[in-house]
Amino acid sequence: MRKTFLGVAALAACMMMSCKSSKQVATVDLSGEWNIVAVDGQELTATEKPFIGLDMANKSLHGNAGCNSLLGNFELDSIHPGTIRFTQVGATRMMCPDMETETKVLAALNKVAGYDETAEGVVLTDAEGNALLTLEKREAPAVSVNDLKGEWIISQVEGEEVGKTENVPFISLNVDEKTLHGNAGCNIINGGFEQDADQPSSLRFSQVISTMMACPNMETEGKILQALNKVHSFAKGQADGTMVLMDENGAEVMMLQQNVGEPLTK
Repeated sequence: MRKTFLGVAALAACMMMSCKSSKQVATVDLSGEWNIVAVDGQELTATEKPFIGLDMANKSLHGNAGCNSLLGNFELDSIHPGTIRFTQVGATRMMCPDMETETKVLAALNKVAGYDETAEGVVLTDAEGNALLTLEKREAPAVSVNDLKGEWIISQVEGEEVGKTENVPFISLNVDEKTLHGNAGCNIINGGFEQDADQPSSLRFSQVISTMMACPNMETEGKILQALNKVHSFAKGQADGTMVLMDENGAEVMMLQQNVGEPLTK
C-alpha cells in the first residue's frame, strides 16, 4: 500500500513539474521582430544584421537572412508547447559580397523544431534540443512621418533590385498636405496618404493615379504601383539613409534610398 502511495505521489509530482514546465514555455511571446545574434552557437558580428519577424495571428514569417528578404509560414503545436516548425520559407535572390551567414541562417530555419526562453530572448532548437538560432528582441527605431520628407529613390520592389527604367523611380511625400508625388519608372504618379492616429509608423497610400505614357519596359512600373497599394507601415532600413515600406503582415514590399543628388521632381 505504501508503495502505491509513493508511486501516485511521484506521478503527481512529475505531472506538476511537467505542467509548470509547459506553462513556462507557453508564456514565451514570440510575436514581433527578433535579431539573430548567433547561428549554431557562433555569434554574429555587429555588421551582420539578420532578423526574423513572427506574425502570430497569420502564422507568417518575414525578415532578412543577412542579404535577402525572407518570407514564409510557421506552425505551432498547441498540445506540445515549445514546438515550432517553419514552412514554405523563401528568400529573394540578390547577390551580396558575403553570403555565408545567409546560407547558415536559411539552413538553420529548415531544421527548427522547438523554442525556449532565455535570459536575453529566445533560442530556436532542433529536434534534439540543440541551439540553432539565438534571438534577441528587435526594437524598431522610433519613426514619424516627418522622417519621410524629401525624395526617396525606389531601389527594391518585393525584394528585387529595380532594373533599368526610362526615369528614376522615386516617391516624395508632402507631409503638411498628405500628398504623394513621384515617378514609377515611366509615368508620373500622384496620390494621397493617411496614418492611424495612434500609430506613427503606419502609412497607407490612397487614390494613386499615373499618367498614361508607354515605355519599352513597363514591368517594373506595374510592380511599383502594385507595391504602393500594399503598403501599411514603414520603418528605418538597416543601412543609413534607407527606409522600408511594409505590408499588413510586416513583410517588406519596397526599399527606399534617400536622394542626395539633384532633385528628381520636375
